[in-house]
Amino acid sequence: MIDTPDDAPDTPETDDTPPMLRKRELVERVAELTGRNKAEVRATLDTAFAEMRTALLDGRDVQYPALGRIRIKTPNRPDAQKIYRLMPAKSAAVDPTENGLEGPAAAE
Repeated sequence: MIDTPDDAPDTPETDDTPPMLRKRELVERVAELTGRNKAEVRATLDTAFAEMRTALLDGRDVQYPALGRIRIKTPNRPDAQKIYRLMPAKSAAVDPTENGLEGPAAAE
């Protein structure tokens, strides 16, 4: 058996498959865009995603305009698992200055 790192992709990526956005990269991008430190960004993202997960597990849809809507579908079979479907927002332009943020993105 071959040991793989915890963050290894579940399926092999082909040349036409875009690379996965991992937590580390997301934290770095958000920290750079907002001027916040990585620890603060990581804690905020972890909390936000934990709240979304809780809502989904409670059977609630999640809507966040910059992302889109995550809907839950349950097939009409007793053994069926729930299906989570993301419908991305058509426009996800976010202006950090609207949220009172400072940093590189706010200076643009």
